[in-house]
Amino acid sequence: MTSIATVHELQKSIESNLLNRMADFEKQLHAASREPMTVARLAEDFKSFKTHVSGILQLLHEQMNELTKSFDEVEMRHRRKYLLFGGIPESDNNGKDDVVASVSSIISNNLGIDGITPSSFKACHRMGQRRDGRPRPILVRFVEYSLKSSIWRKKTALKGTSFVISEFLTRRRQALFMEARKRFGITKCWCQEGNIFVKPPNGRPRLISTANDIELAGEAFKIPNVQKSPLPMERADNRSDKAGTSNSDKQRPKRAVKVK
Repeated sequence: MTSIATVHELQKSIESNLLNRMADFEKQLHAASREPMTVARLAEDFKSFKTHVSGILQLLHEQMNELTKSFDEVEMRHRRKYLLFGGIPESDNNGKDDVVASVSSIISNNLGIDGITPSSFKACHRMGQRRDGRPRPILVRFVEYSLKSSIWRKKTALKGTSFVISEFLTRRRQALFMEARKRFGITKCWCQEGNIFVKPPNGRPRLISTANDIELAGEAFKIPNVQKSPLPMERADNRSDKAGTSNSDKQRPKRAVKVK
């Protein structure tokens, strides 16, 4: 895992290398003022400098991606006790929306988990602004991780209802998950403990951590080339007639008879 200290060290190294390279280039320019400088030599020096800077930027880009991934993992661990409950009707603005009672009822009646009390929740509230009259999802943070895991394992019991339970993914992982579902289909993608998986038609489940993983998984979803069946005309040409003579025999040219 890349730490902030590692990134700071990399930044210092990049600044030092870049300043040294610029100083060398400046020396060459001063020397060129006293000596003739050809366009070919100037182009060669610029190409070398450009390659050096491009390599540094690429390295910095990779380190920033690793750092972003590390922060994302930390954030996802922080959300391990969270679940999102969707499809729960929401009262109008003038009424009281008792989300704790609604969530407790679903867990007890639909999932068959007893012992749910208001003290089972660390937090329970709706997310976002209400639009188009659709009920907003309810974000629930459980006190015990074991309760959250039990609810997640039994979420399939909600099939056939308007309720749905999903993990509280980070924005980065949510974007990857939606893209994977768009590319491979809803039934081929799922989440487990914040990790995104896809299941190719023939192969083991693949972990999706980056956009590049989606592209690599796309190769496994390609339908292999299947030998086409003969066309109807091709089958008719090879079919035998009632007398047992094939069409190819009928069309065979007659042998020429020599005349003495």
